[in-house]
Amino acid sequence: MVYTFKFISNEEPDFELDVKIMGSQTFADLHNIIQTTLNFDKMLLASFFVSNANWEKLKEITLMDMGEGGVLMENAKIADSYNKKGQRVMYVFDYFAERLLFGSVVEIVDGDVADSPCVTKLDGHIPPQLAPGNDVFEDDELFSGEEMTSDDFDPDELSDDMEGFEEY
Repeated sequence: MVYTFKFISNEEPDFELDVKIMGSQTFADLHNIIQTTLNFDKMLLASFFVSNANWEKLKEITLMDMGEGGVLMENAKIADSYNKKGQRVMYVFDYFAERLLFGSVVEIVDGDVADSPCVTKLDGHIPPQLAPGNDVFEDDELFSGEEMTSDDFDPDELSDDMEGFEEY
């Protein structure tokens, strides 16, 4: 079976992304095609949520094991969660600002797609992966591009939270 998912954004009203994917493929495959197409940083957390018609989250499918007994994208096949047109999915791509794409199964047909998954439509303005002003690495010295040395570390600057720890 070939599934076509349509994704839209509540931030960019003209944004549309249509992806064709085989039911035997995984949510990791769907995640990767979305990330590549939208030119997103693949190192940031993302999750899919299988949802009902009211956009209530029914099941989370995570990129990595969060220790909460969730389903991993690499182990979750599309056909295991979707079997009819109109079923919904939410794709959270910015965990820190809780930003997402809303998706729906718009078509299911018999057959194969040789280059699956594939993007069949990309229109409008792509929402930025991180909300403006919410770049988690923006003001962090560790990610400033400058190399840190042991001279940059001052043990006296450690917080009072560390006082209870014994030395080894």
